Amino acid sequence: MDPITRHHYETLANNQAVTNPDGTVSTVYTIQVDIDGRPTLIPSVWDGEILDEEAATQRAVASGIQWPTADTHDELRYFDEKIHLRMEPISASEAQRILGRENQPTERPLSDSARQRDIF
Repeated sequence: MDPITRHHYETLANNQAVTNPDGTVSTVYTIQVDIDGRPTLIPSVWDGEILDEEAATQRAVASGIQWPTADTHDELRYFDEKIHLRMEPISASEAQRILGRENQPTERPLSDSARQRDIF
């Protein structure tokens, strides 16, 4: 599971989503930033709040998570749109179940190149 999708589920599982004025819910509210000169996709929702770009970048870097990167912002935008299509509103317990299943050992781990192919 990519880190943005994991953040989506963790935000739901921990009841830390942001309810927007129109009634929709934000769990990641992704933004594109340059980290070490590389286009990087990070969440701006942390601890039930939508952070500004600077604060979100600080939290993303401090997390130690390898957030999705790409050679260009257009490629990253494509990836962001693709993963958001799979994000559905689910309950905290369903998100916890998905995260629990994800933490179960698999028969064989994917190689880095196989994981990279799945991103784009």
